Amino acid sequence: MAVGDSALLGGMSYIAFGRETTAGTYNTCTAMLPCLSFSMVATKDNKILEQIEKSRTYSQRTGTMKKVAGDASFYFQPQLDACGFILQNAFIGTITSATATGETVGAGGNSAMDHTFNIGDSYQSFSSLCINSRRGPTTLGKVFEYSGVRVNEISFSAEVNDALKVSLGLVAYDATQTSNDVASALTQTNTSVLSFIDGRMSVEGTVGSLTSSSFWHIQSVEFGLANNLKSDNASGRIGSDVLTVLPPGMATFNLRAKMRFDTMTAWSAMMAGTKLAVQLDFQGPTMTSSVHRQKLRVNFPSVYIHSAPEPTIGGPNEILSTDVEFHVLRQSDTTTGFACQAILTNQKASWA
Repeated sequence: MAVGDSALLGGMSYIAFGRETTAGTYNTCTAMLPCLSFSMVATKDNKILEQIEKSRTYSQRTGTMKKVAGDASFYFQPQLDACGFILQNAFIGTITSATATGETVGAGGNSAMDHTFNIGDSYQSFSSLCINSRRGPTTLGKVFEYSGVRVNEISFSAEVNDALKVSLGLVAYDATQTSNDVASALTQTNTSVLSFIDGRMSVEGTVGSLTSSSFWHIQSVEFGLANNLKSDNASGRIGSDVLTVLPPGMATFNLRAKMRFDTMTAWSAMMAGTKLAVQLDFQGPTMTSSVHRQKLRVNFPSVYIHSAPEPTIGGPNEILSTDVEFHVLRQSDTTTGFACQAILTNQKASWA
């Protein structure tokens, strides 16, 4: 076969996730993730040695570190193991699981479970992810394995006429090309996305005041966190061209929303420096044999409006709108305070 004389269709590819107990040690990948895009790549840079050699051209180069990083985007689906794996790795901290309040007695294995993900300082039992990805169809596609994968950035976005979408920035220790096609082990389950129709953004003075009946009427929202992983030369070593550690830096958050301008609430809170609490809630269908719906809820107990400017009047026929941006801080008035907490409701027993 000549180079470049065939065409491989992207839709015949797959992306599967697994969890590693030892960072960088590849494990089984059987959690399929339907993606909108996936751009994980490995590159091996080289450095040209700019020496004085009696010539106007250079003749030597030396190898540098292998870099493995990329992005992925997908619709969040609460029942998918891959979505839980990603959320767990992004938040780094502990997970607690409990039967959802008010669940039907006797639901048994179909009981709805609330899984609470907290921002942590160090990785827990599963310190990293691994990915098996085939580019193209079964016969001609090429399989790549990525080990020591960690979520550097995760961002959720929702807008009118779309479902809750996730964008990832990933960094990994290493990548290999392999013949380990795991397509036969992957199952396409009948799961559901989280529509904008069943989403809300509640804003109150305290977490305890947040309710599902009081919310801001927004047209779009974006929220997420960055782990600021240390993937530069300080995480490598002499004797290897791959990363040997991949520690997180300070966590930073983003939270912003677009809404129609009809009150001075956001502007006044910005000017007064008012402390607020925000809750984002997105629900899917009611689960089989349960009274609960699939759900992702995210709590921000300590936020301040950083920007809520007056609307620009762009023309005579435009609806006035404003973009509200929040600063997200850790709740410091309690020993168990947090900056961000996610609660995932599905029928998985635990993420231990």
